[in-house]
Amino acid sequence: MLASSTVALAQEAAAPSAAAPSVAAPSAATPQPAVPQAKPVQPVAPTDLRATAAYPERQGASQWLGLNLIGAKVISSNGEAVGRIANLIVDENGTVASVVIEVGGLLGVGGKRVAVTYQSLQIARTRSGDAIDHIIIAATKDDLLRAAAFKSLREQMAELQAKKN
Repeated sequence: MLASSTVALAQEAAAPSAAAPSVAAPSAATPQPAVPQAKPVQPVAPTDLRATAAYPERQGASQWLGLNLIGAKVISSNGEAVGRIANLIVDENGTVASVVIEVGGLLGVGGKRVAVTYQSLQIARTRSGDAIDHIIIAATKDDLLRAAAFKSLREQMAELQAKKN
């Protein structure tokens, strides 16, 4: 018997660039875009599953463990402490599309979560090379504090439901 599981993926909207024109906040009369509703989970027939072609035996030198990314210290290019990686956003192909950085706060309380693309990270390994020492990004702490806060799909759906009530 196959056990089915549910995979939850976070979605993000790209943060507006400095060159992008600003858009006024919608009024109460403006219809809000609907957040897609989750489809019921259907059992997957064995013939519908992707074939597992390989069983990797070891981590490659250019690969990172998710466990090492989450919680890693993030600094700006000038050495300023920015925050820590709080979560990874993985797309349906298994690629890490973005990371969520917890900025500010004290001991994980009262901070702001901001997503940045994975490609914007420069990852520095420890001297031994077996773990992540820190991650460098071009943005400063102030840049991230001014950026839009990241909202997971669950948070978006909860806000939509609260507006309906």
